Amino acid sequence: RVLFRSNYQNHVATYYPKETLSVLMIGIDGNSKQNFQRHMPKTRNFLLNDLNAIELHQYNKLGEKTYPNVVALLTGKSQTEMIRSNWTAAQTFDNVNDDFIWSDFRKAGYRTGTVFDQYHLTAFHYQKKGWDKAPVDFYRRAGLHYRNRDKLMRRHNKHCIGDIPEITLNHDFWIQMATTFNNSKTRPYFGYSFTTHLTHDNHNLASAGDHLYLGFLQDLKDKNIINNTVLIFFSDHGQRFGATRSTYNGIIESRTPYMFLIFPPWFYQKYPDILKVLKINQERLTTNRDIYETLRDLVNFQATTQLGDINKRGISLFQEIPRERMCEHAQISVEYCVCNELTNSNVSSSMSLALALTVQDKLKALIYTVLDKCSVLKFKKVMRVMEEQPKTTRVNQTPVNSTRYHITLMTTPGDAVYEA
Repeated sequence: RVLFRSNYQNHVATYYPKETLSVLMIGIDGNSKQNFQRHMPKTRNFLLNDLNAIELHQYNKLGEKTYPNVVALLTGKSQTEMIRSNWTAAQTFDNVNDDFIWSDFRKAGYRTGTVFDQYHLTAFHYQKKGWDKAPVDFYRRAGLHYRNRDKLMRRHNKHCIGDIPEITLNHDFWIQMATTFNNSKTRPYFGYSFTTHLTHDNHNLASAGDHLYLGFLQDLKDKNIINNTVLIFFSDHGQRFGATRSTYNGIIESRTPYMFLIFPPWFYQKYPDILKVLKINQERLTTNRDIYETLRDLVNFQATTQLGDINKRGISLFQEIPRERMCEHAQISVEYCVCNELTNSNVSSSMSLALALTVQDKLKALIYTVLDKCSVLKFKKVMRVMEEQPKTTRVNQTPVNSTRYHITLMTTPGDAVYEA
């Protein structure tokens, strides 16, 4: 307790932040912006109408799965840059934990916590080693591990602990933490929560969580927690598989997660210039890295606004993001960029065949070392070929004007579906 108070006092004495706001991040896996509108309308309406949330309408994912997206959100880095930071999948994240934004908040005197509903399938544990030492002050992994292995507790439904929805238990933890530490003068907190069970395997189950998340948000408001807290309500990406994913709309949805930012009711009145910039940025191209830069600004909030540097891949939402910003500026790979024009063009049969054979050769190369254990993989049929054209722009004075093809095909044996 003395250490936290000392860190906080030193931070205030050194940087003179104009506000010290707690931060709570609530994430849901694989829930696109469109799916959120379809299946969680009560939660969305409460965010917009009761909490006056800022919704980022041009929010674009950075990577295919959860890991590259949340790493960018929490560290501002890419997967490759994490490896360059002296980390590999064979190591724990302990030696790079200072790169995570919760470490910045902790150094500033914040109590920090994380909540996951999986102990082996989180972004930091699936095919990775997680942490040996707790990365935050309140780390619930050990309890989660034993709870998930308890057959009696998981007897009836993987979404419940006994007869209580797991989401409710996780939300109760944040209510307890917020009511304990939600004093912006002396005891701010930072919380990061990510739910996988609900929507990872079936995005339609998001509807089952609508009333639970609505109740949680109502508690945050009724208990006056939101008065000292910045709430960030987000997802990592859209659905990556299933019937919807095979459609044109599914391709677009996979690239478009949602992002809402909720500030205390008094914040907009006290800082109208910040509100003006936030509303402008609602309609600008944004990514996880912009949220990371915003979090960095919240650690030492100075309430300054200016035009952001278009050459920076991450721009705080407290700065105006240039209207001219394109995916190349934000370092969004072309396969995830929603700025591209994706059309069902009349691609010739010879071109379709050439594309399919190219993908087939690439797949063979990927499994070359185990070819003696596998059947020969061949494409069975081309399901779709679309033309993907980036809008013409100039990045670092270099004209960008090219045509790419997006192909979906089925292979045999196994009838697996691939995209390239």
